[in-house]
Amino acid sequence: MNRKWEAKLKQIEERASHYERKPLSSVYRPRLSKPEEPPSIWRLFHRQAQAFNFVKSCKEDVHVFALECKVGDGQRIYLVTTYAEFWFYYKSRKNLLHCYEVIPENAVCKLYFDLEFNKPANPGADGKKMVALLIEYVCKALQELYGVNCSAEDVLNLDSSTDEKFSRHLIFQLHDVAFKDNIHVGNFLRKILQPALDLLGSEDDDSAPETTGHGFPHFSEAPARQGFSFNKMFTEKATEESWTSNSKKLERLGSAEQSSPDLSFLVVKNNMGEKHLFVDLGVYTRNRNFRLYKSSKIGKRVALEVTEDNKFFPIQSKDVSDEYQYFLSSLVSNVSRNH
Repeated sequence: MNRKWEAKLKQIEERASHYERKPLSSVYRPRLSKPEEPPSIWRLFHRQAQAFNFVKSCKEDVHVFALECKVGDGQRIYLVTTYAEFWFYYKSRKNLLHCYEVIPENAVCKLYFDLEFNKPANPGADGKKMVALLIEYVCKALQELYGVNCSAEDVLNLDSSTDEKFSRHLIFQLHDVAFKDNIHVGNFLRKILQPALDLLGSEDDDSAPETTGHGFPHFSEAPARQGFSFNKMFTEKATEESWTSNSKKLERLGSAEQSSPDLSFLVVKNNMGEKHLFVDLGVYTRNRNFRLYKSSKIGKRVALEVTEDNKFFPIQSKDVSDEYQYFLSSLVSNVSRNH
């Protein structure tokens, strides 16, 4: 018995001696780069504000991600790293399972949607058709108001539906056009979806005026600057001439006698029978956490995946995998001059 204890003590002493000679690093620093290149960045923070303050101090193109780490209380920690390094660890789907992009306040961003409805409460709702009609309507509005051409082929369509809930994320991949920030995205959508919002206040949806085709809403007030950025003025306000032109279009649209579009397909019911919009207008807030492609909510197993009726396909590259391309396209604040 004494010999066994002596052997164990000897093993412990040898292990302690080994760690004294080669101690563990106090800070984990993953490295993707070659030894002669600068070290990679991978920093965790308990507070979102701390993460953004660190971003301001970095010369590298880094971004903030939110990671859910506990079931129940929704606690999140914040990671600062580059897109490439995040994807290197994220793509295996072993550890980073419940992740969110943090859309920075005042950051140029893409047009995006969070769509959902309760299936049992809406037995007659055709989610796929509703998504297609919404995309068609938004594309027509962008063309009519701003001369921006797009179609379903420019919309990344992600799905995380279950038997209980229909759930989609749409991220528009507009060419050379972006919104000033996600607050402007929300303002734009509230304007063009006003006819659907009006239906929420009506007691009988059938009393809504009939329309022919999918027209556009009557704007009682034209916003002076909607918040688009164009071409070389990408991260700045558009030229005065562009905004003046767009404002005149809105004024003409508001003064013309037009019937309201039929957006009744956007009105759904929750499990209490209360009406609300298929489009969640609550996701256009400062520093919004927006769930990532291939991530699930904590405690859930269904992740956001490219849906079967998606018509957007990123440009293929020999150097970049299709999965990484989809990931980059799904990021709302990943805006380049190619979008």
